Amino acid sequence: METFNQRRISDVSFVIDGELNVSEGNRSFLKLFNITDPHLNLSDYMADADQENLKCFLRTFKKDLKSADGKKSNPYFITNIFPHRGKSYESSILYKSCLFYVEWNEEKSAFSIDVKELSYSKTLLDKALLESREYTALLQNFDAYYFVYDGSKFILKNTKDATIIFKGKTEEFKTYFTNNFSIAMTLRDSKLQFYSMIEDCMNFTANKVYKFLQNDKKLITVHTIKTSTRNKSSIIGSITKGEERGLVQNAYSETKDGLTDLYNQKAITELAKQKVNEAKNPVTLIIVDVDKFKECNDTYGHAFGDKVLVVVSTCIKEAINGIGIAGRLGGDEFLIILDKTNEEDIRNVTRNIRVGIQWSITAENPESVVTCSMGIARAPLNADNYDDLFKIADKCLYIAKDRGRNCYIIYKPELHSAIVVNTKKNSSAQTTSEYFMESANTEIDIIKALESLKTTKLGEKERAEKIEDVLGKLCKYIQVNQIFIYSRKNQDRIFKMAFRMTNKATSQKAKIISEDVRKSYFDLPIYSDKSYMKYFQNGFLHLDNTNVLDTLDKTLYEMYLCANVASTLEIYKDDVLICYDILKPARTFKKEKIVFATMAAKMLQELF
Repeated sequence: METFNQRRISDVSFVIDGELNVSEGNRSFLKLFNITDPHLNLSDYMADADQENLKCFLRTFKKDLKSADGKKSNPYFITNIFPHRGKSYESSILYKSCLFYVEWNEEKSAFSIDVKELSYSKTLLDKALLESREYTALLQNFDAYYFVYDGSKFILKNTKDATIIFKGKTEEFKTYFTNNFSIAMTLRDSKLQFYSMIEDCMNFTANKVYKFLQNDKKLITVHTIKTSTRNKSSIIGSITKGEERGLVQNAYSETKDGLTDLYNQKAITELAKQKVNEAKNPVTLIIVDVDKFKECNDTYGHAFGDKVLVVVSTCIKEAINGIGIAGRLGGDEFLIILDKTNEEDIRNVTRNIRVGIQWSITAENPESVVTCSMGIARAPLNADNYDDLFKIADKCLYIAKDRGRNCYIIYKPELHSAIVVNTKKNSSAQTTSEYFMESANTEIDIIKALESLKTTKLGEKERAEKIEDVLGKLCKYIQVNQIFIYSRKNQDRIFKMAFRMTNKATSQKAKIISEDVRKSYFDLPIYSDKSYMKYFQNGFLHLDNTNVLDTLDKTLYEMYLCANVASTLEIYKDDVLICYDILKPARTFKKEKIVFATMAAKMLQELF
């Protein structure tokens, strides 16, 4: 058993009651607080959380060391004291970290406290700190029972006096909990919630809410949080008994989506209408849509598709924690209601969602690329009722889709009000036909220009100008930032090096580049271990997000990172490589544009 060093901080000691009123203190106590009268309330010199923890600690302290159960209270409590709080607390950063040694003084009907130094027993301090944080968890969701999972066992306690009701391994806890609280395990929702809670606890995943229906139709809610010290972590679960419910499955199934644990369509829509139409709160409405979700399902299966939706919902929860609510509208579409309308706050949330989804899925399945698009509108800035606000956000979502996906659009009238989006939801036959006719005419012009280059004899300068023109049209139509062309066969400098085409209004010229990050890899033998070509399939490479290479090939990943290339479509044939590049941030290539880009690349390869 570890012995605590008994040296004190100048022998500070005092007597205190359960409401933290000090009745007497020694000379060192007076000196510590720079006072002459020891009668003070210690809560005036402590942070709010610490004072509540200390009150709870004293309230549950076992005064009789020979209690019936033979167990003694832990006599140590860790806290911070602000000796100068009464004078200038707001500007003061001076505080004393103390460990109280507590004893019950029967004669004075109060607690005697000695203050000891902190540096002598790390194990004891960690234990005291963990128990202190355990009380913090209870104060947040105070009810009759709570449990603690410490990595090896579950401990069920009574909140009133911290009496241990059960202690045992996971399987034993499952049986005890379901029997003691009469959980209706025959109901699918309750069963799934219960096993999800156990699994999350064992993985130390916290800050979640679980709901179960009891056999007597009453609802039980469990809130979990995580507490940690330097060498130990625990999960605290506060158990709250709810009101009696009807014969429905349970309240959870009425408002929550079973797969994602977000609000279902009905619930999130009602909450949004209440905030916008009735409460007239300033809010931000965000519609999130998973890009190419059907293709993801078709390629990797519906089980993986469900996993994607769970990951997306988790990323949304983490991004909006404490500043909004979210729900699933159905399929791969989600709705977020933020209590913030500041543009920087919105960008932080949407950025975290977008990046979180990309990296979470990529880490789990490097071959898959999952991204999302978002449309954003604000009330009352853009509209003062839910229906109009949703239509604006929906329009922004389709603008984001049209711009290549994996991005978000915050509605600004001066930029977006005049834009007509061509979607199944918002299109007329005339608008759709105009869109496709315009695309067809552009493709015909590009094909004619390529055929003319192949059949017409031109001088070097004139030929370069024609190539510049066709590359410009390709960049604009396929919506890429640059095009590179490499040729191993042709020794002419203009073709051996790379054409770079930037589709910015200030630079519409193709440039001859003498060196590029790809060149050193492309010039390696095709069958080399480091060959640039090893990820090509039938001369074709399509990466909507080059981040996937981080888990597959660090060298190539860093090559793309150095070139700022986030998405790429590359076609290789007869020693000619053509690359269509999108610079950061990553966006997805439209399916119909991929087909035409491949055909145009094959025609370009014949020229070299």
